[in-house]
Amino acid sequence: MSKPPATIFRCTKCDAQFPKGAGQCSECRTWGTLTEDAPTIEKRVDSNTPAAALTAFSSLSTAHASHDATGLDFWDRALSGGLVKGSMTLLGGEPGIGKSTLLAQLGVLMANNKRRVVYVTGEESPTQVVVRLKRLSATLPPDLFFVDETRADVIAATIRDQRPALTIVDSVQSISLPTVAGEAGNPTQIKASAATIHDAAKQSNSAVILVGQVTKDGDLAGPRLLEHLVDSVLMLEGDRFHSLRLLRVIKHRFGACDESVILSLNEKGLQEVLDPSAALLADRPTGVSGSVVSCLVEGSRALLVEIQALVTPAGYGTPARRVSGVDTNRVNLVIAVLGRRADIALFDQDVFVNAVGGMDAKDPSIDLAMALAIASAKTNRVLPDDLAAWGEIGLSGELRPVPRLEARIKEASRLGFKRIITPLTREKPKVPSNITLLACKNIKEAIEQTWK
Repeated sequence: MSKPPATIFRCTKCDAQFPKGAGQCSECRTWGTLTEDAPTIEKRVDSNTPAAALTAFSSLSTAHASHDATGLDFWDRALSGGLVKGSMTLLGGEPGIGKSTLLAQLGVLMANNKRRVVYVTGEESPTQVVVRLKRLSATLPPDLFFVDETRADVIAATIRDQRPALTIVDSVQSISLPTVAGEAGNPTQIKASAATIHDAAKQSNSAVILVGQVTKDGDLAGPRLLEHLVDSVLMLEGDRFHSLRLLRVIKHRFGACDESVILSLNEKGLQEVLDPSAALLADRPTGVSGSVVSCLVEGSRALLVEIQALVTPAGYGTPARRVSGVDTNRVNLVIAVLGRRADIALFDQDVFVNAVGGMDAKDPSIDLAMALAIASAKTNRVLPDDLAAWGEIGLSGELRPVPRLEARIKEASRLGFKRIITPLTREKPKVPSNITLLACKNIKEAIEQTWK
């Protein structure tokens, strides 16, 4: 009798396998991602396996790849027109960010349009789901059904039998296959369960949305193979203590994957914010130091965001660096460049940087705004309220151009800004008559422009 294979450990980040557990994956250098898993058993390939038949691409039809509008306008726009029959979409986000609320809205709208929707959940009871649905809709449509099941094979059989227009599985970490070793949520179970449901979706021509949780680093929990298996990956991002959310398209096989939508969460669900720049700058203080407005590009939309900085003498030997909504590494880089290239020493100062409104502003294009805000806070000089700035900062203090310059200028002009500091570039953008464009070569020159 052959000895059963030993347990292996798999990295949930890069899917590497190891014979024993460790704190850090030696392949991708990520900490805390090795989980116990069942081993992969290799099987010999049958030499008598028949060859596959060839089919010319010219004979295939694209009718099955057409988009069906769901009725939720911002969802349809993000996915280039709606869901594709037989497709599988993965929606990720932190717990409590609004994933279940978003999918409840989507299910109610589609069911109201006489399309069968099946809601599968392994995390909540039917009563909990009904309470959420009734908060969003006074009357529940008869074509919206609930399945209280965590077995992936049963869910797949239900999809084949009922052929719903949409199946929502909340969440993929809670389902499992009885024929696969391990508990629900481990990499092997996630891959096997998702593959089983994926096959059923293709065979029944039914769209499926899987809900996925994220890790503390903001990555989707589970193996990276899951992201390759699905047709679309969407992330719902934001700060749970703010109302704004960002629905970002990470992957989409049936259209553009650079779209994003700004949403607001309230008791009626998620609603699109038609003018997010104005919403983010609505409560901006005036006449204070350490405040600069910059511009991000999220998908096809330019978005103005306020960057605030506070600089105070360090109370201990090691100065503090605290950030919210921005990249800590970029802040440290900006602080080092200010000290070396602009003679603004911060080695004995506590520095705090914040992107107001709960937005995740980690684009390098806000480097210049962070530098100006920190310089303003350090010198206690108030910058003009009608000033905006953007640009990436290099280690030698040079300012590097950023993409979509005209879109950024247009958005700043629409919100009433008069002066814009940007990197010097060969591009000759169209500048409205009410805008003064101040192109600078380096950070020191940009700071001098703000003091004028």
